Amino acid sequence: MKIQSSGRTEESRAAIQELATFLERFGEVKEASENILIIDGREAVLVAFNSQSYYQRKGYYWFSLAKTKYHQMLKWNEDHSWMVLICGSQGRYFIPLGQVKSLLSRMPSNRRDGRWDLYIRLEGEQAYFGVTEIRNHLDVTEQLHHFEQIWGKPNVEEIYVDEAVYIPDSLPEPNRKTGNVVRVVRDTVQSRIVKELYSYKCQICGWVAYSPRLKNLWYCEAHHVQPLGKKYKGPDHVSNILALCPTHHCLMDLGVLAIEPSSLKVLVNSRQQESSEGSVLTLRREHGLNQKYLRFHFDNIYIGDYHSGEISLLDTNPEI
Repeated sequence: MKIQSSGRTEESRAAIQELATFLERFGEVKEASENILIIDGREAVLVAFNSQSYYQRKGYYWFSLAKTKYHQMLKWNEDHSWMVLICGSQGRYFIPLGQVKSLLSRMPSNRRDGRWDLYIRLEGEQAYFGVTEIRNHLDVTEQLHHFEQIWGKPNVEEIYVDEAVYIPDSLPEPNRKTGNVVRVVRDTVQSRIVKELYSYKCQICGWVAYSPRLKNLWYCEAHHVQPLGKKYKGPDHVSNILALCPTHHCLMDLGVLAIEPSSLKVLVNSRQQESSEGSVLTLRREHGLNQKYLRFHFDNIYIGDYHSGEISLLDTNPEI
């Protein structure tokens, strides 16, 4: 995407454009208004920039936050909102909205026009975020490039794959061997968001299972369109997840079935008999599914020979 250039220095515009390009790896990026970026319609980011030359003169990075921007931020979902402070050549600090609010609520604006002065001060390898007075600060050292950490290294382990349960049977105990297994740790929150959005129904066929043995009573599976493994390096985020029944999850993984990126039609390899062929993927606008992951699956995993177009998902979505 191209960042608007009005009211910005060339250095500032280039830095924010670089940030927007980086964020595109996590989903579609839109500039809702000046310095406010939206990723996949879910993550909201307010961006501020300060130059390296200012830091060299003053010894800290300085930013200004207008009250109008702050009141706009207060309407955002706190769990999916960030202030990104770009500090010259030192990097980007992703400050969660909750931390920004915790400081601003204690410090009145210090400008006649209602603005707050914000600071990033560095002490060796430590970084501190301050408001109005540089000594009123929070340690934000660990929030350098924090966005990558949040989506690249989820900290919630999926103990039961797709929340299925183990139901014992009456067969004899099998022989067992102990070994080490290395697997991707998944963020169950991201999977659950998608499942709940579709009421645990498969987006291809509408199948859903009910059982009192299940944690959520209803069952479907989370399919990562661009797989998470080292070979593919897909993100563990709603923009890359579909809610599918076990059959269609398996067929997508095997590359027997794919979703045509532009029309959202279900494609099936000619050797496979599948009743869903030609149907259209159920897709809610608020899902934020990113077309590039469908394209990745189509180009790298699907074993068919169908040739697709390339247009915006939002122009072709069947709405519910």
